[in-house]
Formats: sequence, structure tokens, C-alpha cells
Amino acid sequence: MRRHKPENLKESPYLVEALQVAYYHCVLDMPLKNIAELLGKSPATITRRLDEVRQAGWLQDRPVFDPPADIWEQLQGRMTCTEVETALLGHFGSDRLQKLTVVPGPVRPTAESERETLPDNVERIGLYAARRLSETLDSGEHVVGVNWGWSVRQCMVNLRPSHPNPGLRFFPIVGNLSLDENDPHFAEAIECSSNRLSQTAASAFQAPRSPRLSTPAYIPRRFHDDARRLRAIRDFIEGDVSYRRIFGGRDEGGENQPGLMAQVDTIVTGLTSLDVETLPTYRPYLITPEDIPVLERAGVVGDLALHLIVSEDAPRSTPERELVAKINDLIVGASPSDFIRLAERTRTGQGRGLGVVVLAVGPWKAEILTTAIRLGAVNELITDLETALAIGRYAGIEKAFATKP
Repeated sequence: MRRHKPENLKESPYLVEALQVAYYHCVLDMPLKNIAELLGKSPATITRRLDEVRQAGWLQDRPVFDPPADIWEQLQGRMTCTEVETALLGHFGSDRLQKLTVVPGPVRPTAESERETLPDNVERIGLYAARRLSETLDSGEHVVGVNWGWSVRQCMVNLRPSHPNPGLRFFPIVGNLSLDENDPHFAEAIECSSNRLSQTAASAFQAPRSPRLSTPAYIPRRFHDDARRLRAIRDFIEGDVSYRRIFGGRDEGGENQPGLMAQVDTIVTGLTSLDVETLPTYRPYLITPEDIPVLERAGVVGDLALHLIVSEDAPRSTPERELVAKINDLIVGASPSDFIRLAERTRTGQGRGLGVVVLAVGPWKAEILTTAIRLGAVNELITDLETALAIGRYAGIEKAFATKP
């Protein structure tokens, strides 16, 4: 087939559309069928636009998207979310958020109230995050902690590194969610578990097998008021071989040994908002639907690795805060302080990896995301346009960028 000269595409009325297709497909790893749905075009048109970029010589077979610098500088803002990213990064400052990627997607005016995630958005976030990790962790020694959840799963199952890296160590940061086999969410909890996802990532890089955290993710609440029994349960959990390997502890000789958490340079995680459906569903015997209004009054905005996070503006000493402390005291696994320490090490250049990478989809998560960033627990956020705009509204800076779908 005769190749067109690059100048032909520069003069084409479909230049922007062709670059959008190539950018979404090659940089954001979006399937062509998803691009067709996003742009409202037929699959044949999307394929033709990609061919036009390839024929112009701006797309290599790997594929690598490499348009002329002058063209990309002029048109980048029309197909990426650079304006939104710049505004939010400027608002939070580099001492709180070092990198933000906003993946384009549809914006629904009622999404925040409906609280329904678009599966395609979760897929796009996961695909982009997988590409980011595959390229960043493809060489050198890194220790990577993996949380649970759908967004994290979409990342881990799509990892496609160009070559093995046996210098990587993946490990789960939370234990198993205690769901009964008859629970309708049991299969989902297993599929998205921290244990399974960390092993999936290790397999993708042909890295050493991930240790399995065999302890539960939390201790049932009925044990909290019995100090002796609670201490016995904690001693049993913390004496578990897998727990000590991950979080450290005393060896057989009584000497304290550091775990993988002390060496971690990257954590991949999601965040959960305060939700009457989600929290009680995945934390039976720990959080009940009746607890939700109490937690709301306490200022809880969501959780990070199962630990409840309270808004900075919430009163520090109230009866409701006692419930927050009780629940957090029963969580087994990585704590918010672990995230904050890693994020700070990364900000100050002491870490080799990416720090804390948060994957989040859902405009109703704006408050928990903003709170986590302000706490200093996030280095990099990968999200969709719908969620990014909601963060801007919550922060009061929505006028700083165009809210185009």
C-alpha cells in the first residue's frame, strides 16, 4: 500500500480525530471498540483513523505513538485532560501530589448521585496503570505492595511487561475478607483479593512467588471489649509466618526482624468511600448498616486499606470517634501510616519506586481522594475525567478548567 506523506494528515480535516484514536489506543491502551463508543464513531472509522496515523509515519508497529512535536503541542489539549490535570496538581501542590493522570471518558451529570461505576472507565484506568507499572518496573529491584479491589485487579490482570524481572517482589498488604461461601459477593472477594492480585503481578513479571497472607483482614468486633482474648488473637496473627515475612516481627530467637513493608517502594491501591452498601457488605461482623450514620457523624469519608479515614475538618473528640477507633483497632494489615511513610520517602527522593499509586473511579470518591491526598498518603493518582471533575468541584476549583465531556 502506498504511504501518504505526513503532510497529508496535517492538512486533513480528521487530524484531531486521528490523533485522538492513536493516543487513546497506543498511550492509554484503550481497545478500538471502546474508542468507537467514546467518540461516537463506527469501528470501521476508528480503524481507518489509526491507519491514517500509521501511514503518516507517526505510529510504529510496537505500537509507538510519535506525532511531530509541533502538531502534538498544538493539539494535545484537545484530546487529553491536560487542563484538568494541571489545575488539580496546582491546587494540591507537589508536596502532596507529584503525578496525576486523568483518562478521558464520558461525563454523566447524575453519576455522583447514582453511585454507579462505568465498567469501561474501570477498564481504562486499569489498562493505563498496567502500562505504567509494566514500563516502570521492568528492570531493577523493587518491592511492591498490592491492595485489593476491582481497579487494582484491572491493573494486575493487564500487566504485559516486555521482559521478565526477577528482581521484583510483590506482596499482599491485607489479608482475606471473611465472607461466607454462600455470600453473593464471595467470588468477587476472592477474585479481587490482595493475595490473588499480588501473585498475578508476580507471574506477569516472572518474579519470585508472592508470599500469601493467610491471616484475616480484620478481627470480628465482638472481641474488641475483651482485652485478654483480643491480645491472644493478635499474638496468634502476628506470629504467623506469612504475617512476619510481610510486616516484620520477632523471630524464633526473640529478635525483631523487618518485613517486606519496611522495604516497600511502591504500593498500588484503591480507595473506598463511605457507602452503606460497600462497607457492611465486605466487612461482616465488623461494620453494620446501622453504623454508617454514626460514622458519618464522626466525619468518616471512606477507607484506605480497610482503615477508616476521617475528614481533616471533623471534630477530634466525639463519642462517634470511639467507634472509628474501635473498628480501626481490629484491622489486620497495612495502616495509613505505612502509606504516609512511603509517600514521604518517595517525595523526598529516598524511594526507588513510584510510591503510593492510587487507582480510583467514581465521582462520589472525591472527598476520600481529597482527604487522602491532603494527608500526604498519595504520590500518584490515576483516575477518569468524571472523578477528576468531581474532585475539582469538591475542592472549589471547578472554574479553573473546562468541564467538557
